Amino acid sequence: MKSFKQYLCESDAPSYVVVRNNRVELRKMDVGSPVATFGTGATTAVLQGKTVVVTLRNGKIAIYKVNANGTSVSGPYIR
Repeated sequence: MKSFKQYLCESDAPSYVVVRNNRVELRKMDVGSPVATFGTGATTAVLQGKTVVVTLRNGKIAIYKVNANGTSVSGPYIR
């Protein structure tokens, strides 16, 4: 298992998501700006492996897939 410092020094740094202005931002630990911004009307988002589960303002769920590089998102696949 890699240490936190190793993740920060390598291109495969862990990704995470945040919701800002009702849109989801895919971010990496070693990058200052969002890698991808997607979705509209988002209230919460959770990154689970290579899948992002987003709860929308209308109560529906949208599921997005992160590509293998972790640099872009496709979807939504299920609403």
